[in-house]
Amino acid sequence: MASVKFVSGQPDAINKQIFYMPQGVTSPAQLFSEAAMHVAQFINTHHLDLSSCSNPLSMGVTIDLPLEEKSKAGGRVVCSTLACRGMFGNVDIARSLNSELTKQHLPVKVTATTNCVISTMVAAQRHFQQTCVALILNHGINASYYEKAAKIPKIKGTELGDSQALVAINTELARFGENSGVLRPTMWDHRIDRESANTGRHVFEKLVADKYLGEVVRNLITDFMDARLIFPKDADVTMFSKSYSFFTSYMTIMEDNSSDLSEVGNLLTAGFNVNASLVDRQIVRALCKIVAMRAAKLVSAAVAGIVRKATEAMDHPEPAVISISGQLTEMNQPY
Repeated sequence: MASVKFVSGQPDAINKQIFYMPQGVTSPAQLFSEAAMHVAQFINTHHLDLSSCSNPLSMGVTIDLPLEEKSKAGGRVVCSTLACRGMFGNVDIARSLNSELTKQHLPVKVTATTNCVISTMVAAQRHFQQTCVALILNHGINASYYEKAAKIPKIKGTELGDSQALVAINTELARFGENSGVLRPTMWDHRIDRESANTGRHVFEKLVADKYLGEVVRNLITDFMDARLIFPKDADVTMFSKSYSFFTSYMTIMEDNSSDLSEVGNLLTAGFNVNASLVDRQIVRALCKIVAMRAAKLVSAAVAGIVRKATEAMDHPEPAVISISGQLTEMNQPY
């Protein structure tokens, strides 16, 4: 949670605080009640003076799920899993949270609900007005851009659709390629998709996101082991048999340029109890590089396409500014 005070000619005054939901929250009523309590705690902790406010303090909510907008204040979550439907199914986030804020007599009102990638793009415009695309590359992936309202069939005939306004579009980039067949997944990608909880969905995400890159590398390593191309025959490779045991963060070893690849060797020894030869270390590093480079190229191609689409909405195209959020861009060199 954060509060922002805009002061002309000065840096924005920002207060931040992280809250954790307790275990046992299983219903929308419990979720929004807890959220309202956290809002009250935040106000008290940071001594926000609301007594002088003639109107309720405006609050924006950002959520890492697709939204179907029903009003200017927000809308409902578009759920694709049973767990999501159980928590957010047919729930208007702004209305539900506002109801709980009122119960606690808090002079705060939710005035906007957006997907987090939209929030990233809007926030970047505060300092870079030419921002036209946002990319989130973390445990998952998503991107957004601005489109002319007149080009959006969904709102055609409405006041907004007939205006000259630019509308923020959430692309749900993770789902790219689900039905078009434009992607060319490998046998290892198909294996990960088949064993995932959402088989056939979020196909693009499984090629590029933090959640899956390490698992792609692990599958490559296990196939190399089966073919007797890596590690001694008597090596204990039990850890490699565990799904998602090779974390994506381990892929930073591809930046090891020492003569004996000591960082790679230390990881394999400490994390997997394998004493690897120099050749083995070179193979593991190469596999990390290949997987990371493929992901970086796929993401860059997708972003380039979105930028081209975004600049079409500009009357006078200017150099595009892309807002990027996510630890993966900092973790792996190819990005």
